[in-house]
Amino acid sequence: MAEFWDSLPLPWQICLEEAWLAYCSGSIPIGAVVMDANGAVAARGRNRRAEPRSQDGYISGTLLAHAELNALNALDTNAVDAHGCILYTTTEPCPLCMGAVYMVGVRQVYYASRDPYAGSVNMLGSTPYLSRKPVRAFGPERLDLELAIATLFVEFAIPYFGDRALPVFEAMQQIIPASIRLGQTLYEAGDLRRLRAAESPAHVAWDFLAATIQQLGYDLSA
Repeated sequence: MAEFWDSLPLPWQICLEEAWLAYCSGSIPIGAVVMDANGAVAARGRNRRAEPRSQDGYISGTLLAHAELNALNALDTNAVDAHGCILYTTTEPCPLCMGAVYMVGVRQVYYASRDPYAGSVNMLGSTPYLSRKPVRAFGPERLDLELAIATLFVEFAIPYFGDRALPVFEAMQQIIPASIRLGQTLYEAGDLRRLRAAESPAHVAWDFLAATIQQLGYDLSA
């Protein structure tokens, strides 16, 4: 049986690489990539909320340092036609990032995991301005990928947000209930934090996460 990582298309591998880098930096584990019309990587980004402010062109050290925003901000629209690009992201974009999609001109968004608390693809067509551009959003296609992403978020959020995460968890409980139990289990075990301390690469971390979920009896069928 192929490893979880090897079964993923390149855009999702890049998103997960960025999400793991965010986790390792102490930021919310969300990653994004912009692919151009030829299927090449045009820009990539991660949540950098907990990283120091920098001069490298990425947004960091602020609540605005979202993965999608960093990927879109890094997109050179003078060299690449944004209309032909696709934004891939681990997690359903929030209002800030959906607004950025409209402003930049990207026409397609794919997200691997739903966000019932802050996810805002329902903004599509909600105002005259947001109805002008034919932006299309596509939700999760793989249950295994969604569960792994949501589980990592829960594991991270337990210590990072504390009680502030409770409304988010309550919303997630309604659509991805297994992620709450799995995230709690993995948080108590501490294995992901040990992988972070060991500077394990993304593919190792995600294969470990997927294998652990399977061992705990959850179906990761695509």
